[in-house]
Amino acid sequence: MQIRLARQPWYAVLTLLVTAILVASCGGAGDTTATTEQSSTEGSEDTAATDEQVTLRWYMRWDQARLDSVATPVIEAFEEQNPNITIEIENVGSGSEYWTKLQTMIAGNTVPDIIYPATHQAYALASKGALLNLDPYIEQDGVDMTQYDEAILDLYTYEESVYGLPLDTAALAVFYNKNMFDEAGLEYPAEDWTWDDFLTTAQALTQDVDGDGRTDQFGIDDWTAYWPVIVWSNTGHGIFDDLRQPTDWLLNEPEAVDAIQWLADLSNEHGVMPTVEERADISDMFVANKTGMKIIGHWRVRQYMDNVEDFEWDIAPLPRGEIVANRSDGSAFAITTQSQHPEEAWKFIQFLAGPESYGVDLLLDLQQMTPALTEFQQADEFLNPESLPGVNKAAFLSGKEHLFPMYDPIHPVYDEIETIQNSELAELWNGNVTAQEAVERMQPQIEQILDSM
Repeated sequence: MQIRLARQPWYAVLTLLVTAILVASCGGAGDTTATTEQSSTEGSEDTAATDEQVTLRWYMRWDQARLDSVATPVIEAFEEQNPNITIEIENVGSGSEYWTKLQTMIAGNTVPDIIYPATHQAYALASKGALLNLDPYIEQDGVDMTQYDEAILDLYTYEESVYGLPLDTAALAVFYNKNMFDEAGLEYPAEDWTWDDFLTTAQALTQDVDGDGRTDQFGIDDWTAYWPVIVWSNTGHGIFDDLRQPTDWLLNEPEAVDAIQWLADLSNEHGVMPTVEERADISDMFVANKTGMKIIGHWRVRQYMDNVEDFEWDIAPLPRGEIVANRSDGSAFAITTQSQHPEEAWKFIQFLAGPESYGVDLLLDLQQMTPALTEFQQADEFLNPESLPGVNKAAFLSGKEHLFPMYDPIHPVYDEIETIQNSELAELWNGNVTAQEAVERMQPQIEQILDSM
């Protein structure tokens, strides 16, 4: 199966859209740093001199629970401290719809003041001049940026300047059903367990409970969406040679091919991970008490707290291969260059995601995320919350020595490359091709993209 490359890749369209932003904002696509410094100084003087009423548009992609429990109280607290600033929130429920609508806003010169881009989206926007350079504001307020995990903050920099305040990291861990482990006579996962240990455990948990000849309890729920994790763990590096300026695709290395074949074999050879047909219409086999383990991020904690009633669960770190690896990517708050109120917008994103910020503190209290700020990573409200006594929250910090972004490269060609990889790997996950065959089919398509950069 060959995938025809689009004649107009999205990042080419983005270039045209961002040009419209720069023309519509402060006088064209000149030196954005100089413009930022001027706006910072002027905004500070204007704010100090007047009580001008300002309205900021905050464009988000949270579910209703986060809107009600986080966004609303954050807005209320911020507006109480800053009575001249009103926050109007606009929300889209899905990430893909969010990005599509944002590009439409850019094209129509109706861009909001504050946005919440995923890692690769933030980098693409910054590289095209669509995001405000935050360095002058950071310097102005003396913000201690060393409080952010260095590997995470680095993803939101472009040409050594910061363009977003990271809120979280999408670190992964293994949730496990303690009741199933007990019934199978298994010890709970050790901190230093390996992928071989993981497979052995999954095999012991996989059972035909009702004796009808079909597996109805699996060892692990499907996690093929996170396939780079096993590649990093097995190879010790990312998918490309350079995160920002890729020249070489590394998935064709033997260790990488072996890693993705191992993942596919969990379903197609060992039968410990359900196929699409076996999952049927169950969105989460773990919460449905049909799998013993689930690899997922912290964003699922609140759901399990609220919905798991039939069993006890805990969290283990990801198993290790050559190394223990984890994700560094997530999301950040950024200010668009089209904002007419950058100083006020800066105040708000500090309130949301800055050191000692109210927004991060509230999200941790509600068990919503793994924070990007190291001060919060080590806080009791994250590691030892009263609402989750005894649960191993430190598992999300495993692999901090080897952090990689799922979006690799974060260069704007990522979306085009991801389309090719996902399409070909779907054939592998379904058992229609081997990993070697999938890689051989991907390689010329991806090399064509790299050669055209």
